[in-house]
Amino acid sequence: DPHTAPETQAEAEALADAVAANELLSGFALSADGRGVSVLVPLASKSVADDVADHVQGVVEADPTLAAAELNIAGLALAEERFGEQMFLQMALFAPLAGMLIFALMLYFFRKLALVVASMAVAMLTVIWTMGLMIGSGFEVHIMASMIPIFLMPIAILDSIHVLSEFFDRYPRHRDRAKTLRAVYGEVMMPITYTSLTTAVAFGSLAIAPIPPVQVFGLFVAVGVVIAWLLTLLFIPAFVMMLSEESLQRLAAQSTAGRNARFSAAVRGLGRMATKDSRLAPGAFALLSIAALPGILLISVNDNPVRWFKSGSEVRQATAALNETFGGTFSANLLLSADDPALLTSPGLVAWVEGVVGVWSDVEAIGTSTTYVGAIRSASEMGSVGATQVENDALLAAAERGPTRAIVGSLIAADRRAANLQLRMSDGDNKAMDRVIAATDSYLARNPLPSGINAEWAGETFLNLVWQDKMVSGMLSAFLTTLGIVFVLMVLLFRSLRWAVVAIVPLGGSIVLVYGVAGFIGKEYDMPMAVLSTLVLGIGIDFAIHFIQRYRALRLAHPTSAAALTEFFEEPARALTRNAVIIALGFIPMLFASLVPYIIVGVLLLSIMALSWLATVVVLPGVVALFDARLPQHRGA
Repeated sequence: DPHTAPETQAEAEALADAVAANELLSGFALSADGRGVSVLVPLASKSVADDVADHVQGVVEADPTLAAAELNIAGLALAEERFGEQMFLQMALFAPLAGMLIFALMLYFFRKLALVVASMAVAMLTVIWTMGLMIGSGFEVHIMASMIPIFLMPIAILDSIHVLSEFFDRYPRHRDRAKTLRAVYGEVMMPITYTSLTTAVAFGSLAIAPIPPVQVFGLFVAVGVVIAWLLTLLFIPAFVMMLSEESLQRLAAQSTAGRNARFSAAVRGLGRMATKDSRLAPGAFALLSIAALPGILLISVNDNPVRWFKSGSEVRQATAALNETFGGTFSANLLLSADDPALLTSPGLVAWVEGVVGVWSDVEAIGTSTTYVGAIRSASEMGSVGATQVENDALLAAAERGPTRAIVGSLIAADRRAANLQLRMSDGDNKAMDRVIAATDSYLARNPLPSGINAEWAGETFLNLVWQDKMVSGMLSAFLTTLGIVFVLMVLLFRSLRWAVVAIVPLGGSIVLVYGVAGFIGKEYDMPMAVLSTLVLGIGIDFAIHFIQRYRALRLAHPTSAAALTEFFEEPARALTRNAVIIALGFIPMLFASLVPYIIVGVLLLSIMALSWLATVVVLPGVVALFDARLPQHRGA
């Protein structure tokens, strides 16, 4: 009884023996070796988890008798709250770091600070306006929304780098800002418009996902893409026109020897390699894609918010310690509702509850289970349930008056119309919850509930399973819908079904390779993987659009495909390669984040950029060389 706390060692040992003998507390409140004590704090809202944890820690630290005690605080609610806090901190750290590295790489390539500032200004304004619009519209900055700047930064910079790359290469020829800008936008206007459109459609398609935070994320990234496109068309040329002609001419007069000359030579060398044997690169790409297909089938859907933290983090360590000592920190609940108050304490239903508890004891993921039937047994001198409903009611009433009355009150309603069968699991993975549900469903199939009794799952571990199922189904639907829309847009852009198929080659290959490798290495399909599937669509088609637009224009001016490809590996290929290098390398800082989703985003962003670029500048030249005679070359084809 909390009002008669033990004052002597003997009383404390007697209390420990009583706890060990009580079915509601045994193995949960006190560890088997007597060296650990656990306190379960039910929360009305997970938003208070961090405050509760801080309060508990303060109480323990203020008690001198607990100075030598090791305190571990865990739970899904706390993990999700801590993740939210850390995510904002990581965003505040790594987004600027990524921006600084991108800035440095652009300065290396363009050698003109003002031009680089213009591109970075587009990215900064895009992020600020988009986040301001979202917050001003009344939406909260939740975990998904906090990732918007990370996605918008590379997307916003992509088009401006295309423009600046072309400007950088063309200005020495024209020596006039206005003429150069007209020439540049005459070439890139259509590609950047369609790449922005496809990216906006890809993220906007998340509006059909059945999860509100995902809908908000997708819609506002799509809005940000449109803002970036407008700024690229309006802000960049206006900014360039503000620069002095003299400073730009001094830039053009600089020697072409050195790093950019070596870069140009490297791009030409890549072109010679890609066109030397037009069948080699497409063949190798096709074989790799086919080999990766079985990996996609190996991908399993699974997530666990605790694993969003690196191993060794405070959250992971506390969870592991409590799971090992007390059998579980992840909660799940099977809720029973009765039409008749007499049903829950009837011998038949009590026997059913005992049976399902027996089934749960054989499920490895379940550490302990607590039910009102245990309360009935704990109140019995014989440690058994009653033979009749009346006896069970009497024992339950006795338990409600005893020292564990608060626990009993959380297990069965006072009106006997609802009961809460509590599970504490040592594994918070969706797969573990799936196994628990499967075992329970199997038991239900063999032992149906009596008429008038309904059962439904609840609890955070179950909710995470529902979230993941909806995420996967919603993302898959959005992905397939967007893939179809992107293909239609390619047909409209190129006015050719064949060119649309060619444009899909890098996108399709990148998707198969990224997710195939993920399957082979055992990477499970979780929240970051699901969200990044939209980024694959947006970026995977970007380079292909630029390649096809430029190649078709060059093919009109050259008698052969080889001549057009040779010309492509000058200005156009340099622009594509600069773009890929700057964005891919710019997000390397994310690989050093302390949160796993940030690392995954960094790795996949880098992989997607590299694969899309490689497939465009190495594979597509071979494809168009092989099928040049079958591809319509004239504009409007």
